[in-house]
Amino acid sequence: MSNENPQETIIAQERAALERWYDGDPAGYIAYHADDATYFDPATQARLDGIGALREYLAPLEGKVKVPSYEMENPRVQLHGDVGVLTFNLNTYSSEGKLTFRWNSTEVYRRIDNQWRVAHSHWSMVEETEGQRNLLEVVASRAQRSGGAD
Repeated sequence: MSNENPQETIIAQERAALERWYDGDPAGYIAYHADDATYFDPATQARLDGIGALREYLAPLEGKVKVPSYEMENPRVQLHGDVGVLTFNLNTYSSEGKLTFRWNSTEVYRRIDNQWRVAHSHWSMVEETEGQRNLLEVVASRAQRSGGAD
């Protein structure tokens, strides 16, 4: 991707990753991450280290996440050399237009071989919605079946 405007490039890449995720394609979302990426979300018990751990964690969600629409609000990229810190608020909606999830996100991008890749991803809930409660129940159940370790 062009680095003429890194802020626009990073935001566009994040939107592309979200489009893949919300079309039930966690592998497509992960494709934007660096090999040594780290990851947190409300359901992880500890930081996930490396793209292999992220693949293992998200693979069970293949084909299960379908979000018809979302809003990325207040995106801001702070550049520090070959690092860009993207922060934004994210709202997702059902096909009926009902708010399903509200998130705060921090995505730390690093320029690797002239490509912006996610080096760290952190997701936190703004407020609990019914959709978020259901997601956390599914993830907690999966963790118990696998011995509780992420």
